[in-house]
Amino acid sequence: MKIDSLPSQYEPFNQIEIGTNSLTNVEVLFSLNDNVPLLIGFGKEPRIWLSIPADPKGGKWQKLVRDSKSLHPKVKVIRKDGSIVIDTPDGAVLNVKKLSETMAKVVLINLRPFGINIHGDENSLMVMNSNLVGNSFVNVKVMVGIGGGRKHPKGVEPTS
Repeated sequence: MKIDSLPSQYEPFNQIEIGTNSLTNVEVLFSLNDNVPLLIGFGKEPRIWLSIPADPKGGKWQKLVRDSKSLHPKVKVIRKDGSIVIDTPDGAVLNVKKLSETMAKVVLINLRPFGINIHGDENSLMVMNSNLVGNSFVNVKVMVGIGGGRKHPKGVEPTS
């Protein structure tokens, strides 16, 4: 998924807890070169979209889960008591629990089996080699963006 073309059915939770970090009105948790590996959307239970790099350079991406439905035979979506767990042969890669109509909590995240160095639990969140602890993110589009972005302001492209 590209950051500028998120699914039309996606509606973010008003608040998300991840590690010991609090997000309020944050649309996207992570962006890697303008690709979004994970969306956690509002619903009766959390609605999950998960995409992974399909090549070592991350030029192409493959959808594994769309709106909490697995698109791959080895990826299981498990629903239990308001939680969604995404399970793979390497173990669980995501566990998200709905706490209220406006809030969800990421109990576990481990995107390392997909070559994305993001992992954590209720007590910590590691992104690349940085430990994000006790932060508040309010009214931002992306909590953590790595690479990507425009090199020139829109409409101001270099001429040859």
